[in-house]
Order: sequence, then C-alpha cells, then structure tokens
Amino acid sequence: MNKILLLTVALTLFAAPLDASGRVVRPGDQAPDTRGRDASGVLHVIDFSEAELTLLNFWATWCEPCKREMPVLQEAQDTLGPRGLRVIGITHERIENEDLAEFLDQMGITYTVFRAGESIKKYWVGTQGSLPNSYLIGKDGRVIRRYVGASPEQIAQLRGDLVDVLEGRPLGTLIMPGEGDVATSEDRVRQEKEEAERKKKAEEESDGS
Repeated sequence: MNKILLLTVALTLFAAPLDASGRVVRPGDQAPDTRGRDASGVLHVIDFSEAELTLLNFWATWCEPCKREMPVLQEAQDTLGPRGLRVIGITHERIENEDLAEFLDQMGITYTVFRAGESIKKYWVGTQGSLPNSYLIGKDGRVIRRYVGASPEQIAQLRGDLVDVLEGRPLGTLIMPGEGDVATSEDRVRQEKEEAERKKKAEEESDGS
C-alpha cells in the first residue's frame, strides 16, 4: 500500500511541471497566458487575436545583444504596425518603474514593454537564461517561430520574417546564433561585478580628492 502511495505521489510531482510549465514553448504550440505590468503600473493581458502578428521579445537591460536588436524592433513596429504587427517587450528583471521608464526613453522605445507577471514566469519556460529570446505569434495564438540571439544576420532575418509572414510567404531556414550573440546570466553577474567595482573606484577617488 505504501509503495502504491509513493508511486502516486511521484507521478503527481513529475506530471505537475508538465501541466504548469514543464517545457520550452515551441513553434506550433499555443502561446501561454501572457501578462505583466509596465513602467506606469498598467496591467497588460495579451490577446493575440487583436493583432495579425505579435512579436514577443524577452530582453534585459544588461543584455548587450538585446540593445542591438531593440532599435530594429522599434523601426519594425513603426513601419509594419499599420499592417498588423505588434511588438511587445518583456523583461524578467526586478526593476523599478522609474529605471525601466528611463531606460526605454534613452533607447527611444515606444512599443509596449512590461515586466513578466507570474503567469509568464510559470508558463514561458526558458525565456530567462538566454537573451534575447523572441517568439513570432499569429492571430490564432500559435507560435510560428522562436529566435534566440541577435547577430546582425539574425536581426536581419527576423526583420525579413515579419514582412514574409504578413505577406503570406514561407520562412527560410532559421539562422543560429554565434559566440557573443546571446547574453546569459553569467554576463549579468559579470556586468554587476564590473559596475560595483566602478562605483567603488569612483567613491575612493571622491574620498581622496
């Protein structure tokens, strides 16, 4: 009896992550619940049927490849928005409203950006470790393509794919990222360490003057 109980518990624990989150969202999957609050505290609950094509871009302020890609995403929103494109930026960072707003202003970003809500952390598995991490999603809510990284070639492909999908053309072979095209948590730790050292040095120089 105890063995049966233990087996039942084990199967329940194993199955729960598959139902709750479990695996990376892939092309062909239905996009999970997507919601979060922006720098003004406004809650955004994404309804994919409201746009012909949605690009979800997971990014971070410490991600250099993300910064290379964001101006292109802004240009795409400006030029392809009237044709049905909607670009949405999502960050998992614990960042203050003021800091997020300042960063977006400095980058010239006006498309919708918000911090990941609990549903995103739960269902959008694999969107924190490697950045940028983007998903192209159709009006039916199904994922068309996933992009990881932001080499110049990848950015150009993503920009071209947006037009191809809107015009009903098939997509070409996905370009894979190379070294330096993807930012990881190790990059974040390194940047935080470098920033702390710069602040310490500045304080020491200030005290010595």
